[in-house]
Amino acid sequence: MRKLKGILIIIAIIIIGIPLFILAIPFMVAIIPIGHFQRKKFEKKYAVFLNKNNGKNFFCYNNRKYSKQYIEDDIIPNLNDGIEILYLNGRKIESEYNSEFISEALYGLKHYNKFPHLMKIRNGKLIDKSINNPFYGVLNMNKSKSELLNKINEFFELDKIKNVA
Repeated sequence: MRKLKGILIIIAIIIIGIPLFILAIPFMVAIIPIGHFQRKKFEKKYAVFLNKNNGKNFFCYNNRKYSKQYIEDDIIPNLNDGIEILYLNGRKIESEYNSEFISEALYGLKHYNKFPHLMKIRNGKLIDKSINNPFYGVLNMNKSKSELLNKINEFFELDKIKNVA
């Protein structure tokens, strides 16, 4: 009896599911090209954003409990003036830049290994690097903060390092 009931439920799902799928096909045929063209339009705007911000450097960090305070007190004040700060407060991006484009950049990170993270825009391309391991070496194992700042400046191709106390 149970087997028969299960078979009847499966048959009912198939009888209802197939016509619904067939009815949905015209909507999918109409929606897929619209989504494609919207994506292409966004990609063109994103390319313009990258070209407009060529040469920019970004230091990205998030609201992780133990690292946030240290980054704000000891790392950011020692960063070169040519480095922009991107703060991720949960899923909200706090920055003066268009959050759609910054979000696209963050989703497209090629070398993501948790935060903090570095991004730079060169020749219309986004280049990224995670500094999670060196940062936590400084935070937890008392490694040299100057060494971390030098790695950051080296990635951004900056010469000047601020005095680190």
